[in-house]
Amino acid sequence: MKTKKILLLILISFFTLTGTGGCDDDNGEYSDYVEGYIVGSFFCNETDGETGQTTGNGAGRGYCILLEGSKNSESHWPMDFYTFNLPENLFDFPEEIISSGSHGDDCGPVFFPEDSRNIYKIRFKYQVLNKSEKNKFICGPCGAMFQAFPWDDYNEVSLKDVTNN
Repeated sequence: MKTKKILLLILISFFTLTGTGGCDDDNGEYSDYVEGYIVGSFFCNETDGETGQTTGNGAGRGYCILLEGSKNSESHWPMDFYTFNLPENLFDFPEEIISSGSHGDDCGPVFFPEDSRNIYKIRFKYQVLNKSEKNKFICGPCGAMFQAFPWDDYNEVSLKDVTNN
């Protein structure tokens, strides 16, 4: 009986230490095709991965993606993922909906007006980036205070084979 308990503890420790069942998809494979919408954008500042300090460089334009049929469509922040590698010429976004920064109140993305959220439809494959692959960035004045937008609740993804529908 004592041997079985020890064996059980060893197995539990093994699975805990190896991270089995983790959330990151770090196997390098892309999803099957999915459909969704570009529903917002942001432009933030790059940070140093070790110190967390801004580098003075822009992190590039990021885009918010809402998957078709997502439960997040009615939420305060209607998105499932964000990405920095949407092909540049996929859409000609009107200037009035593309943000030159981030939301001033919560340091998150600026979402498109509700009547524009179902216009920019895309079909794509994606891979959730693991922590070491993610872009390091901070938006707006949040570098000096608590980050209000819950960036950690959303996965950064790399897109592949993107088409507009």
